[in-house]
This record gives sequence, C-alpha cells and structure tokens, in this order.
Amino acid sequence: MDQRYEAARAYVAAHCIPERALAARAGIDATQLTALEAAGVVPEPTYRVGPSSVISAIRRLGEREAGAAGWYGVSVAAWLRRAAVLAEATPAAGLTGAMADGVARDLAAVLDGMAADAQAFGWAGLFRDGRCDLAAARAYVDGEWAGWMAGGWAVCLRRFDGHHLAVKEIERQRIGAMLAAGVATSAERLALMDAMGRLDAVLLPFAPHERPHGTPGRFLDEPARRLGLPWAAPYEAGTTGSSIDDAVSPVR
Repeated sequence: MDQRYEAARAYVAAHCIPERALAARAGIDATQLTALEAAGVVPEPTYRVGPSSVISAIRRLGEREAGAAGWYGVSVAAWLRRAAVLAEATPAAGLTGAMADGVARDLAAVLDGMAADAQAFGWAGLFRDGRCDLAAARAYVDGEWAGWMAGGWAVCLRRFDGHHLAVKEIERQRIGAMLAAGVATSAERLALMDAMGRLDAVLLPFAPHERPHGTPGRFLDEPARRLGLPWAAPYEAGTTGSSIDDAVSPVR
C-alpha cells in the first residue's frame, strides 16, 4: 500500500493543481472563482489526497478520509478561463447551459471535420444526413455532464472540449477494431502505432493505480506489450497494483 500510495501522491503533485492555486493557474481571481462556483460550473476536485488515501471519481486507493486535500486536473483550469470570459455577458443562472452549449457546438464542429472516421468509430448516432446534429451533440454533453462535474473526465482528458472527446472515442474504437482484425504486417503495426499516438496525445497518464484499468492501460500499454511495439512503461513495477473500486463515473 505504501509504495502505491507514494507513487499516486507523486503523480497528483506532478500533474495536478492544488485547490489553493486553482484560481491563479486559471488566471482568475478568488472573487471570480467564487462566482463561478456559485453558478455551478466548477467541477469537484479531480483527486482528494489524504494521509493514506488517493481518491478520484473513477478509482480510490485507500479509504475516504476527512480533510483530504483537493487537487484539480489541468483541464479544469482551461475550463474556468472560458467560463470566466463567458460570464462577462452571461447571467449566472444561464452559465451552466451556456458552457454545455459551447462544448456541444465544438464537438459538432470537430465531428463534422472528421465525419468519415467519426461515423465509423463511435459517433454515428450523432449524425443526421451526413452531418453531426447539434441537438444530438448537446444531448451527448448533457449525458456526460455529471461525470465532468464529479471530476471523472478531468482524470482522463487534457481538455474537456470537442477535439479531446472526439479523438478519444474515435481512436479507442479504431484501436479496438484493429486488434480484433489482427495486427501482423509492418503496415498494420505502423497504423496501430499512429492511432495509439493520436489517443495518447489527448490523454493524461492517469495515476499509477488507475492506469492499468483505464484507457491508457487497456488501449496503449497492453496492446504494445502484447504485440511487442516500442512503448515506454510509464511507471515502475509495484506501483500499479489493484486498488479498491469506487466508481462514481465510468472508468475512463
């Protein structure tokens, strides 16, 4: 437990923002942050780190402890910057809806720009007559909103926006399809490596105890190990063992 806890704590300290520094890292002041919290657009901490626990919305290491310190994924700072500017001309009561609308519009535009891949790999249900339907995109965002606000998506993505959401799902499904079909030739191995690179670019590494169970472990590390592909092991042995499941949002 100690080795895994220390590795998880080191990961959070290296990759996340302490709660006390969130406003500064977002480039806003404490008054603005308080107003955004009151408007309901500030997610829960991505991780809570206690004396003997590291807990996120998708997985926990140790038991919940009172007084655990909150830490935020980097996607939250970018989110708050946009919210602060949007709040300049949006009433507080409408800010949540306006932020969700923005993600939906961004997602629809991104999916339209990669329509063939999007329809082949995971997003066909959002398309109508060859284009991404904005209402369907908004419904998708609404369905993921609780997971974002609970901190789950901030464990996973470098940004909570259309590009990161679209690429993650497309490349996960593309990699799954490639593995199911078989990867034997050099050309197939290269195509798989390219897909893995695109997926890796939108993901955070995950804490060591989370990684084997999440997207990086299942769609990057494991295929690379199984197929003998060049891929750096991100963590030392002994730091990635089993953790206690406590899924608030689905494993990302």
